Amino acid sequence: MSLYVYCLGDELSEGAFEGTTGVGGAPVRLLSLGRLSAAVSDTGEESVAVTEENLLAHNRVNAAALAGSTPLPFRFGTRAAPERLAEYAASNEAALAEALARVRGRVEMGVKLMSKAEGEGREAEGKSEDAAVGRGTAFLLKKRREVLGGEAAKLRAEALAAWLAEGVAGLARESSVRFSPSEAIVVRAAHLVERERVEEYRRRLRGLRAARPDLRLLASGPWPPYSFGEVGR
Repeated sequence: MSLYVYCLGDELSEGAFEGTTGVGGAPVRLLSLGRLSAAVSDTGEESVAVTEENLLAHNRVNAAALAGSTPLPFRFGTRAAPERLAEYAASNEAALAEALARVRGRVEMGVKLMSKAEGEGREAEGKSEDAAVGRGTAFLLKKRREVLGGEAAKLRAEALAAWLAEGVAGLARESSVRFSPSEAIVVRAAHLVERERVEEYRRRLRGLRAARPDLRLLASGPWPPYSFGEVGR
């Protein structure tokens, strides 16, 4: 028998999942793992399709767990035999206890920073410059602009990440940040925030949004601590 695994914790209860269906519409149950337990569904599938329905089901189960405790969520698509899951919990008992202590009473909040439309004037200026020189020189000028533009974009992304970190200082206990200077979403950040301070965190973000009308700041959460307590390997 194979199990689909959603999350693991030391405060999970059967009642948290009452009426909640998992991936493929399967019932959710708790599997005892000594001091820990895991939210699982029985499955006969060799793999789980990455569909919107399945992703929502995975998140729905973890959200149900989060409503009454702080779980360690597994990666989407994690499957294991019961004995392998029990072996994993037993051999990693200390590390899992430490991970649970790290996230207990906290949730993950997400932020995306997007620059509003810019650069069109520079693109037009570049085309005008290219038209005034030969083809070879125009090619070199274009490459130079790409290199300088890439460096400038990286510095801008780093500056935005530092600005965001300063803005949530004291509220984000831990942060996970990714830069994408060449993409529409320049900075993706996840913050570990104490549950009782979520509204304060949201107010802080509203202030940051008002202070930078040149940016689009998209906030989401609270989520299970996917970025800070993942145990699926």
